[in-house]
Amino acid sequence: MNDMKKCTEDLIQCILESEEYKNFCEFRDRVQEEPELRQQINDFRLHVFETQNSMEPLDMYQEQNRLCNDYEEFRKNPLVNGFLLAELRVCRMVQKITGEIVDAIDIDSDDVVERIRI
Repeated sequence: MNDMKKCTEDLIQCILESEEYKNFCEFRDRVQEEPELRQQINDFRLHVFETQNSMEPLDMYQEQNRLCNDYEEFRKNPLVNGFLLAELRVCRMVQKITGEIVDAIDIDSDDVVERIRI
């Protein structure tokens, strides 16, 4: 178990030292200097999250178009767009790492996964 703890700590350190995470931190720090802009970004992030996780049946294509139209001017701000892209890159990096771990470990869940897919 100590090896796993050490490997986990090493992985975390690699993520923290990655260009993706460093870039995200630079944008995050710049956004934090502008509380009103930070609030607007968080409102946008919340709106996206609620749309993606809605229990209501949604036409996701239509919702995506609506989000793009509603926030088109907002996303033209280089700080906003840079922050959101940097955040996305970090999230995708973590998703990829998680996906590779899940794919490599066989916990015999295929039958269950097939039954819960919508």
